[in-house]
Amino acid sequence: MPLNTYGKVYLIGAGPGHPELLTRKAERLIRSADIILYDRLVNPFILQLVRPEIEIINVGKEAYRKHIQQQVINEKLISAAKQHRCVVRLKGGDPAIFGRVHEEVVTLSQAGIDFEVVPGITTASAAVASVGLGLTIRNIAHSVTFATGYLNKSNQQQVDVTTLINGGTLAIYMGVKRLSEIMKDIYQTTQVDYPVLLIFNVSSYNEKHIIGRVTTIAEQVSDDLEHISPGMVIVGDIAACENIKSALNQCMPKKYLITGPRLEAIKQAFDIYEKDGWCIINPDEKHELHHSQQLFIEQQLMQHFDEEIHTKDIK
Repeated sequence: MPLNTYGKVYLIGAGPGHPELLTRKAERLIRSADIILYDRLVNPFILQLVRPEIEIINVGKEAYRKHIQQQVINEKLISAAKQHRCVVRLKGGDPAIFGRVHEEVVTLSQAGIDFEVVPGITTASAAVASVGLGLTIRNIAHSVTFATGYLNKSNQQQVDVTTLINGGTLAIYMGVKRLSEIMKDIYQTTQVDYPVLLIFNVSSYNEKHIIGRVTTIAEQVSDDLEHISPGMVIVGDIAACENIKSALNQCMPKKYLITGPRLEAIKQAFDIYEKDGWCIINPDEKHELHHSQQLFIEQQLMQHFDEEIHTKDIK
């Protein structure tokens, strides 16, 4: 790349996790990127769509724990744009919904770096879709508010319940750890025991749904809170719809490890995701991958898999 020029940075939403919920543009840019800076909640398989020779960098934050600071991420973006023509900043869900995309846009703008925001499916939409609902339903909920349950130490603002009071839906991101406190605040403010739907691991093989009420849901999930799985909290009358129940009793699919030639393994992986399974690939050409990708695979192989499949065994 010529001196004193920058590449273009794409701030991309990877969706809630399922690789088939990527937009076509997102997948195309991931496959053609020269470098990728990714968040913690991006599905590992999505990162395996990248070209073998490119570097992937984990810049993921983890709520309630020590993590990389936003300023460091901003600096890494500028550095990447100095060295590469196509830089992908990969975020979970939609980058413009609690994804701090504005801070990165400001940084890139001030540095004179060209950028583009590529929307993704936000987790709230995928969460209710998995149980056959919409965030708004005629005659039940005519509006929706997206809120975050995560508060900085200097910010003690309560969740805005205006939408609930006016007959809408409240979708709370990052609210699992503070679930009990949030539910108490809602009840004290409204004096209404609203229905609640809690969805853990949205769009993943181990997606889990729990239905309750504002006054009961925290106790219902007390055991799950010890592990703090990512969760989406939906509050409002849509969580009491009768047709929701038929979608809640599903068998948990398996976790697969796919081995074999890289391109064949990727194709097989998409087939498994189409059947609501979960998998990553361990390609035969692993020695040809960038060292960051090799390390990434080694880290992924430390987890338990229900079954290993080699592409040569697939007929």
